[in-house]
Order: sequence, then structure tokens, then C-alpha cells
Amino acid sequence: MVQPSQPVRVRIAPSPTGRLHVGTARAALFNHLYARQHGGTFILRIEDTDKARSEKKFEEEIIAGLTWLGLTWDEGPYRQSEHQDEHSQAIQTLLADDLAYQQEGSEAVFLRVAPGEVTFADAVRGNVTIKTDTWGGDFVIARTPQDPVFHLAVVVDDAAQRISHVIRGEDHLTNTARHILLQRALVLPTPQYAHLPLLLDEKRRKLSKRSGEVSLLAYREMGYLPEALLNYLALLGWNPGDDREYFSYDELVTAFSLTRVQKSGAIFSLMKLNSMNQHYLRHLPPPELQRVAAEYAAQTLHDPLRVSEQALLTEQQRVSTLRELVEDTAFARQDWGADYAPEVLVWRKSTPEATMTYLERLAPVLDAIPDADFTKEKLEAKLLAWIDAEQLGRGDVLWPMRVALTGREHSPGPFEVAAALGREETVARLHKALDKLKK
Repeated sequence: MVQPSQPVRVRIAPSPTGRLHVGTARAALFNHLYARQHGGTFILRIEDTDKARSEKKFEEEIIAGLTWLGLTWDEGPYRQSEHQDEHSQAIQTLLADDLAYQQEGSEAVFLRVAPGEVTFADAVRGNVTIKTDTWGGDFVIARTPQDPVFHLAVVVDDAAQRISHVIRGEDHLTNTARHILLQRALVLPTPQYAHLPLLLDEKRRKLSKRSGEVSLLAYREMGYLPEALLNYLALLGWNPGDDREYFSYDELVTAFSLTRVQKSGAIFSLMKLNSMNQHYLRHLPPPELQRVAAEYAAQTLHDPLRVSEQALLTEQQRVSTLRELVEDTAFARQDWGADYAPEVLVWRKSTPEATMTYLERLAPVLDAIPDADFTKEKLEAKLLAWIDAEQLGRGDVLWPMRVALTGREHSPGPFEVAAALGREETVARLHKALDKLKK
């Protein structure tokens, strides 16, 4: 690992004009990893120069989103609006030196740009050259001498905060050329730049609301674990050089390198994210599974969980998100309503009348099993032995049993569900199913 020649100071500088984008979160992660790897400083700076569109709620979401991912900052949050005097002084300096000007009848301030090109070293892309006619030459740096736009403010703030590396998306490549021109005009240092590949949807279009959810906290609301999303974001545009997929945060700090960040766009696949989240869910110890499920139900669904740890375990290996886990274990709630059509109880070519007979015979068998034996393994052994001894069809008995207990055609097996519900509730639900068939 090559050590930087100066203390590492990096920043993430989102704008509070909308929800925190997953692309911004990915950039924050890469900055955070780089800072931690080099014993550096990670800074949060809110770029609120767009006063008309900046809102406090979006700033709060930025802070909540980064906190949820575990990306704590060492300094900040700073706000660009707090440094207006420094920005104004820089503008006055440029105007006084005739490096910037105001057009007649306008308060806007423009930087003078000579025709040509700007070349800079990029830690990801090597040498990059941008022609100044790409953006049409002179460009606006302030709406008024007291009201800077992003370009001026970011350059002044990066210098004041001694930013050593600017790690951001490739959509800023042209902006970087502008910023270097401003740094030269103001005689300010130029940080090391590193431009990350864009996040693309599965049709290789820039990830946007047209093609899927782009807000970071929307993934919390959908029931993804922060550890899984963090792991997935790390692999969007970076690879460790081997076939590993699953990393703890500490392992990412050790493995991360800007030299292994790719240049081409990174595909954001919901299917792949689901698979990764499922892996993390499956490996949660039971107490932790119950804790995160209860927290999700209370904070996101605004409804207490009210199911046992054992009930959660019936779905742990099947679901991809916390939302699915909570919804699919709703059958285990004491206030569960048996809201299903009676015909769903009937197995294949059986009949409602035959199904009633099977359930009527099954209920006393279950009721006679001691509570101590009401486990998945013992229920399976006892019921299968009884079904075979009575020469009944296993599907004819077990299908209506499972539907009676869960109200669903697709659910965990009847033995584990019965064990999670307990003897008394299991028998009660069989009787409710019988009532449905009798109507």
C-alpha cells in the first residue's frame, strides 16, 4: 500500500436539495475507507449554496443515512453557507485581479478562461484532459459578488479544510477542470482527484428514479441491513482482486485501494443486493435477528413485532429483507386473522368434505401431544407416523394443516409453524379452518 505524501483529509459534500442518493453513499464509503486505511480524516460538508432548493429535512436525511451505514465523520457537519465571507473575499480578489468580471447589467460573476485545455492526474483514470470549450469558456462562479455558486465555494472550502484527496463521481470530470482553473487563479493547492464510475441500472443507463429507487434510506425502509448494503456498495466499481464477495467493514478497510477502482460503469442489481442481504440475514444469530426485526417493525412499519424468536426462525432462511421477514411471520401474531378462502385448504384433487374429515381427525392427535414434545422434529416424526399408519395421503393432511396455520399457500413447513405457534394455538387454528369449511 503506497502511503500518501501528505496527511489524508477527505470529504463527502452532498447537497441538501433532495434525498441522499445511493451513488453519494457509495462515494462516502470510498472516502471513508481511504481515510481509515491511511489514518486520515473524514469530513462531512453540506454544500448548501443553492439556497432556493436546500432544505433542512434533506440535510437531516444525509446525516441519518450516513449514520445508518456506520460512516461516522471526524469533522463536521460543516455548511458552505457558514463561510460566505471567505467566498466573497475570493470573488473580490478575482475581480480586483481582473481574473473575473461582471457583464454589463448583470450581477453574475464570470471567471475568465483562455481557450485551451486542462490536464490533471486522476488516481483512477490516469491523466485526464478536458478542453475548455467543453463548457463554452468563461463560466459563472457567483450569482452576485456575495452569493457564490458551487464551483467557487467548493474550491475555497477544499483549500480551507486542507482536503488532500477529492474522491467523487465521474460526472464531476468537467467540474474538476473548472475547479483547477479556479485554484490556479486563486493560487490554491490542487488536491489529488479520483473519479468513481457511475452507477448504472441493469439496462446500463445512469441510475435514476426512472429505473429504480435511488434514495439510500429507501433501502432501509425496504428492509435491507446496513451491513449488507455497505458490502454491496463497496463492490460497485471496486474489486479486491480475488473472488471474495462478503466483507466486514474492517476487511474493507484493509483491502480497499483506489488502484482497483474500475473506470467503466457499475451495474446496480437489485437481484444481487437481495442475494447479499439474504446472506446477511441468514447468518444473524437468533437474538440479533429478533432485535433487528423488532426495530424495523417499530421504526419503519410503526407496528410492534409481536412474534416470537422461534416464529422468525421459520422464515429466516427463506426471506431476502426484513420487510419480508416481518410480513411473512405475521401468521404468528396473536392478533392474526384467518383471512383466506376456504377452498385454499383443499389439496389438489381432494374435496372440502374429505379435507374436513382429515382436519377433524388431526386436531385431537395434535392436542394429545405434550407441550414438551411440540418441536419441529418430534411433530414431524409423530405426525408422519400417524398419517402412514392411518393410510392417509401426506399432502391431503399436511397441506390443509399448513394453510390453516398460516393462511398461505407458500409458507414454512407445517411442523416448524406448529412448533412456533404452540399446541394450543395450533389446535385452535385447525378448528377455525373447520368452521370455514362448514360455512
